[in-house]
Amino acid sequence: MALTFAGVVLDLDGLLLDTERLQAQTGPEVLREFGYAVEQGFFHRLVGLDHDEATRLINHELGANLDSVALEEAWNGIIDRHMQDEMPLRPGVHRFFDALDAHGLPRSIATNSVTAKAEWKLRRAGLFDRVNAVVGVDQVSRGKPAPHVYIEGARRLGLSPEHCVALDDSDLGVRSAIAAGISTVIQVPDMTPSRERLAHHQVESLDDALCLLGLGDKPGDSATGRHGK
Repeated sequence: MALTFAGVVLDLDGLLLDTERLQAQTGPEVLREFGYAVEQGFFHRLVGLDHDEATRLINHELGANLDSVALEEAWNGIIDRHMQDEMPLRPGVHRFFDALDAHGLPRSIATNSVTAKAEWKLRRAGLFDRVNAVVGVDQVSRGKPAPHVYIEGARRLGLSPEHCVALDDSDLGVRSAIAAGISTVIQVPDMTPSRERLAHHQVESLDDALCLLGLGDKPGDSATGRHGK
């Protein structure tokens, strides 16, 4: 189905980068160092949350005695070391950007990461030069699920939200994009299946999103690992 739009606003972690899986994989190891045994499902609940919300959830679940600052430093240190070695991409990322390029469609990033960290990730992934703007949570008054990052993401493209398509992996991000007035919101769930199913469309992959938007055909074999080819 071809849709009419002039630009694309994209989430980052979990949609383009496989960093949320990395966060969940390293979380149990870090918390064991702090004396906590936590089930894997807990880390799925952190998906899409901004820094303050994630900190509140961790403190609520693990108690006020936890040194959240030390935990954050240790956790970020492990994740950063992994990302220095290789920035994991979601499947189909480069095909997706190639299609946007072919159709002359501008794109921005709207993320609950702070801008500097988001830009660092994009550079490590070789994607920084493939986006027109990066809007981090530090550029707006409230992060997702508030609409501000998606509104600003559209504005930075010189567009109103109703002339944009948004892609996000999380329910939190979908709520943000819908509240922003984005005309078409596509959810591409990663680690956590959608519970709310609020998106206008839900697809399994970025390749499926291209097909939905009328920007390309799904390749014969899109499950070629996590290298974003």
